[in-house]
Amino acid sequence: MQKERLLNWDESHFQGGDGIVIAADENQEWFLKWWWNHYSKENSYPVTFFDIGMSKSARIWCESKGEVRTFTFPDGWIKDRSQIDPKQIEEWEERYQGKLWEGRKQWFCKPYILLQSPYQRTIWTDLDCEVRRPLHELFNYCNEADGFSILKLQLEDSNLYSAGVIVSRRYSPVVKKWAEDIYNDNEKHFGDENILIETLNREKFNITPYSLLYNWPTIIPQNVETVIRHHIGGYGKTCILRDLEC
Repeated sequence: MQKERLLNWDESHFQGGDGIVIAADENQEWFLKWWWNHYSKENSYPVTFFDIGMSKSARIWCESKGEVRTFTFPDGWIKDRSQIDPKQIEEWEERYQGKLWEGRKQWFCKPYILLQSPYQRTIWTDLDCEVRRPLHELFNYCNEADGFSILKLQLEDSNLYSAGVIVSRRYSPVVKKWAEDIYNDNEKHFGDENILIETLNREKFNITPYSLLYNWPTIIPQNVETVIRHHIGGYGKTCILRDLEC
């Protein structure tokens, strides 16, 4: 029953309309006030905060801004180190110097949180995304086809996608398939974005990629029209810390 509940759209909290979902644990909660301060300057859409392991004080703060829901994976859903191919372990541990095996329990939550979104049209942003302008036009990217929008980067022989900002319409088949693929194959992948790239390239869903203006990496010289600035990597986090000190 738990598997069926997490792999299907949650009807019990549905309220319709447009809204934002974000998620945080104790390692990420320091972003919350920074994210909210930027978001709320130009937007008033309701925000649902998903507690994936935050402290009590962070949860209380989130409750003052919007609805808070708890999300945890059932035991065994995300494979632990003992269940991963040794070659993958070596590659991943070389690539990521932080708390890899603790972090993996949180890194795959995006499609499951989208399945639990209470909104008809939902925007997910990572917490290191600086929302600089109104988001009303971004919602429209999920109106057509399979109801899913993401930043698409076209290379010569493959397509890459950035999952830092996602726009989804309720009942999008992309979200459900992404969740199923994580459940079945997460031991083969570093994180949810890697599985999403494989899912989109294999299934050939009809999605509508949005403009780079909605997921603009800090490392690229900024466009004054940028709507969402994504502070990826160590340099991006340095920019956020600098902003917090001002």
